[in-house]
Amino acid sequence: MSSSDAPVLIVGGSLVGLSAAVFLAHHGVRCTLVERHPGTSIHPRAVGYYPRTAELLRQAGVEDAALREAAGFEAHRTRAGVTSLAGEVLFSKEELEGGDELGDLTPSRLLLLPQDRLEPLLRDRAVELGADLRFGTELLSFAEDPDGVTAVLADGDGDTRTFRSDYLVACDGPRSTVREALKVPRRGRGVLSRHVSIAFGADLRPVLGDRRYSVVHVKNPDVMGILVHDDTLTGGTLIVGYRPEDGESLDDFTDARCAELVAAAVGSPEVEVTIRSRFPWDMAEQVAEEFVHGRVLLAGDAAHVVPPTGGYGANTGIADAHNLAWKLALVVDGVAGADLLRTYDAERRPVAAYTAEQGSLQLAVRSGSATPEQQAATADALTVTMGQAYRSTAVVPEPGAEALPAPADPRTLRGRAGTRAPYVVLARDGAPVPTLDLFGSGFVLLAGERGGEWLTAAAAAAAALGLKLTARRVVPGSGGGSGTLADPDGQWAERYGGLAPEGAVLVRPDGVVAWRSPGADPAGEEAAVLTAVLRTVLARG
Repeated sequence: MSSSDAPVLIVGGSLVGLSAAVFLAHHGVRCTLVERHPGTSIHPRAVGYYPRTAELLRQAGVEDAALREAAGFEAHRTRAGVTSLAGEVLFSKEELEGGDELGDLTPSRLLLLPQDRLEPLLRDRAVELGADLRFGTELLSFAEDPDGVTAVLADGDGDTRTFRSDYLVACDGPRSTVREALKVPRRGRGVLSRHVSIAFGADLRPVLGDRRYSVVHVKNPDVMGILVHDDTLTGGTLIVGYRPEDGESLDDFTDARCAELVAAAVGSPEVEVTIRSRFPWDMAEQVAEEFVHGRVLLAGDAAHVVPPTGGYGANTGIADAHNLAWKLALVVDGVAGADLLRTYDAERRPVAAYTAEQGSLQLAVRSGSATPEQQAATADALTVTMGQAYRSTAVVPEPGAEALPAPADPRTLRGRAGTRAPYVVLARDGAPVPTLDLFGSGFVLLAGERGGEWLTAAAAAAAALGLKLTARRVVPGSGGGSGTLADPDGQWAERYGGLAPEGAVLVRPDGVVAWRSPGADPAGEEAAVLTAVLRTVLARG
């Protein structure tokens, strides 16, 4: 590592930047975040986080706080179409709940929480873990060299200073000044439509009654848009479009005009409306052609813009930060080679392209314009968020293994290398231990009841590579001694692809399977095999 103010400089302090700070600090990386605004978001913006995202927050110690903050949204599970909140209901359907029907997949569930209420939780956790957050500080310029990045920063008083880091992570949104300075092109359908999100205050209790909506599609002669109300029932956000090609502009959205639109969406003249803020944004499908540019890495909307139809944008950005953090940690610590960061592009860019396409497909389906081919190509949320498969040098497939499938139902993936490690509830000393809670800090090797040689191999590999690697045997039944985990339901081996009692699986710090061996090594060279696998994953040559 070069001499620097911090190993990692994060530019942008919104949802993805704060997530990056949390995940990096969780892995022990000193990082500094700069954000030109004086604080976290004042606008609700993103509101939904799928169970996989909740799993990532769980690993970093944020899920419990998010669940407490989101408790008021528990009943907000209905997506509906209405003429207005006080008017006719045109359609109604339940959203993904993440309850008992997902109990075999994850202990986490769908979180409904406006971005302006999640961001402070991320900020507080990042600070608790030791991240340096500097709001009211702007990136003026930066320059890369073979050893790092030199940035020029300005604080709220206009004072400037030079900041040196080994890497810069750009989380500065769809109009990323970092990406534009690097001249990284984007591909995709581009801007599909332009919108304004209007945050408002209004007592919605008289019109909602006992109804609670996650998303409301409003359509009447005076307004067409999407409305989301908060858990206090005293406010929400209305999203409406505008068409510059027809002479419309942001200047048309005065407080008075916004209040008229919200009143039309509420549909009751007795409800008084106040306007809190406006946030213009573009619905677009755009993916950067590279996520890694030397020592600069793009994440979130700086790397990809996903149509919000499926609510995938924020979820994809948080997953970017999670994928990148453990890799940066190992590279900064000198445990992994710098080429490990190349796998961030190899893994996350195809996911971003697929997810952006899914957002567009869902837009077509919901608008009623989808062709039969588009309808058939539209995947469900579990497939999009949990069923992805990574292909990179940070994944070592079994010899002769079939090619990884396209994104698929996560229940069918069965622990194949490159996919999310399946969830199983094991036990230690009689207490339940979800496999999810074993992952998130370092590498983890789980071996079958007769896989003791893999545990010995793990100790040898960890010592040789200077790597944190936890190894445990999984034994059937409810017993087991020191250093073992019990499998009381007998599900572990099957969930992980039918591993033999002599087999093992290696899971990366992000909870993705790096490699597995269905049984013992035929040549009895477990230590050599595992060390070679880890050298490949870590880009150690």
